[in-house]
Amino acid sequence: MTTNQIVPLILDALVTQITATCITAINEADPTKMDLVKLGRVREDVVNSNIHAAVSGGDPESPNYLDGILSLEEMDNIGYRFPIREIGGGQLWWRRGIVQIGCYFIKEKFDEETAADHAYVVLGRVQNAIPQTQVGGLTDSFGEQAIMIDCYGNTFTESGGPPASFIWRGKILWSCLTIRP
Repeated sequence: MTTNQIVPLILDALVTQITATCITAINEADPTKMDLVKLGRVREDVVNSNIHAAVSGGDPESPNYLDGILSLEEMDNIGYRFPIREIGGGQLWWRRGIVQIGCYFIKEKFDEETAADHAYVVLGRVQNAIPQTQVGGLTDSFGEQAIMIDCYGNTFTESGGPPASFIWRGKILWSCLTIRP
């Protein structure tokens, strides 16, 4: 018997949506077209897969970035107000994770300004793809249902550098509201 859990279902939906938005819908000649979207860490050659996204539950760099019930004190306040528990059962949880983004403009030899412009286009596409991800129909083997997903923060910085090997890396923080029976 195969048992599924809500987090891998959410991750698969994110990979599908980001792939559609950042690869499938983008012209081959567009220098901001992503080369790779995958679940987990990127282990491929970043020079050849120079624009990529890695989708993860949690954050390997921040073990305190927890999934949890909405009232958990360590949860980031992202401006939503919901009843946390229902009479007769059920509770709302935030399932959280990150999308790591890498834009390794090494072979392209873009100048610094062009590299930054292209990198921020990539970041913007991924930020737009996350809330468009269809999670409303996802239910796991334990009865947990996804309700909505959104991104609420990011970090994105330049490294590498002159004369023309600019690298942009960062991550987008996402939360998916679920209800557990």
